[in-house]
Amino acid sequence: MKFIKTTMVCAILMAGFIIAGCQKEKYVSRDTSGLKPPPPVDTTKPPVVDTSVVIDNADKLDGWSSAGDASLATTGQKEGTGYIKNSIKAGSDFMQFIKTLPAPVNTKVSLTTGELEFWFYVQDVSLLKLDGQIQFSSSGDPDKNRIGWAMDKIIPNLKNGWNHLELKFIDGQTTGDGGPDLKAMNFFKMFFWSAAKATADQQYGIDDIRVAAVPPPADVVVDNCDSKDGWASAGDPTLATSGQKEGTGYIKNNITIGNDFMQFIKPLAAPINTNETLASGELKFWFYVQDVSLLKLDGQIQFSSSGDPDKNPIGWAMDKIIPTLKNGWNHLELKFSDGQTTGDGGPDLTAMNYFKMFFWSAAKATSDQTYGIDDVRVVAKP
Repeated sequence: MKFIKTTMVCAILMAGFIIAGCQKEKYVSRDTSGLKPPPPVDTTKPPVVDTSVVIDNADKLDGWSSAGDASLATTGQKEGTGYIKNSIKAGSDFMQFIKTLPAPVNTKVSLTTGELEFWFYVQDVSLLKLDGQIQFSSSGDPDKNRIGWAMDKIIPNLKNGWNHLELKFIDGQTTGDGGPDLKAMNFFKMFFWSAAKATADQQYGIDDIRVAAVPPPADVVVDNCDSKDGWASAGDPTLATSGQKEGTGYIKNNITIGNDFMQFIKPLAAPINTNETLASGELKFWFYVQDVSLLKLDGQIQFSSSGDPDKNPIGWAMDKIIPTLKNGWNHLELKFSDGQTTGDGGPDLTAMNYFKMFFWSAAKATSDQTYGIDDVRVVAKP
């Protein structure tokens, strides 16, 4: 009997161990199906490439001088690890920030294409006097081989706090000694006054001085070719509303059977300012040609400010353009600098008002030949 009881106790204990061993352990789930995937990367936009040239990142006091002792602030900066900070003290009214570079810097821009950029901190703009200057020099001297910008033009545009100044070289004043050598810039100076003696310390700061290329101006549309209004041609043009390269349509016409001439003419309702020069601009538009092999190497494209193709125009000969064409749409990019101007001074690019394109087929057409124009505009030359 004792043996049987002992056996039963052992059996009960064994069953308990088996049941405990069969219990499912709890583990943290590795199921990630409920997690949201990261947003897709937008590959349609090209990456922004910073081609600016750093003059001084204002992360060290080295080479800086000021009105009194400047300090390096390491919080509140707009770039890097710090900025140059100083105060117009109570009883004073003048501030300057001067940086002499240890080695000349090549800005990689010209007086027409570059701008000086930096961050400027102003505690209270209302306290500033409309006086002073920003100077950028290649002589190590603020009064030689420099370009400068007057503070009376800058201060009215400032706000309290940080301001990002973008000073185009073309808007600056150069010294009579030839101005700066932009391949060897070595000196920066900014000076200004408060309108009255300070009654309490006024804080100012400088950060991240660099030179950048001026962003090109926006395209200027001459005509988007989405309406027939004002267009003249050899015979009546039509407005095609399919197959266009831009917008809702394009201007279309045919050299019909037995003919050999085509032209597209657009007098503008009001003059347009191209915002370009003969050196910087180009005329761009789409030109449709059904069969390039049928064209004669003759004709011209004319762009004028007189409302007349033969007065104050710039022109491009078709014998130079036709050999570059293909059947179908062609995007013409005609640099003003490659065009021919008239002896009357050429076009006034601030008041352009007339476009004309004319050409011939090499022989009388034996079947209709289709041509078209779309999206005429002026852009900055690359």
